Amino acid sequence: MKLIGLFAIIATLFQCASIKFEDNPPFKINNATYKNYVGGMPGVSGTNVIINYEATAMVSFDSLFFKGRKAKIELETIKKKNYIKGHFNTSTVNSKEDLILHKDSKKEYGNKAPEKKFPFELKENEAVISYLENGETKFFKVENIKKGEAVFYPSAKPRK
Repeated sequence: MKLIGLFAIIATLFQCASIKFEDNPPFKINNATYKNYVGGMPGVSGTNVIINYEATAMVSFDSLFFKGRKAKIELETIKKKNYIKGHFNTSTVNSKEDLILHKDSKKEYGNKAPEKKFPFELKENEAVISYLENGETKFFKVENIKKGEAVFYPSAKPRK
């Protein structure tokens, strides 16, 4: 049993050590912000991360990692400025992660297995961008992301 525990610890250390951040990606980050939002309906919430960047060549962006979550990157150009956007849903409404907790473990059948550990240790104001370069997935850490004002959306009024 001790051998299995030791193997698990070593595997975890090697997994974290294998992810290296790029120092010179094919893009430059100009600024980055994140805003939490709430509203529309009770339990609806999330975070939007918006990163302004410049690239000298075409970049194949993939995912954005932020606060223990992963989102597919969306690209947008506004007034000749390029933006990476990540939408992180933190809503509790209609959550598919409901668990059945019962003293009889057979009644817990159907509970979802815990998800894989988040691959990065990040500060509250850091994110990681994954992108493809020459067929290889690479990672770049964005630091000092500024927190913007929270956005509160009004509740939808019922139609008559």
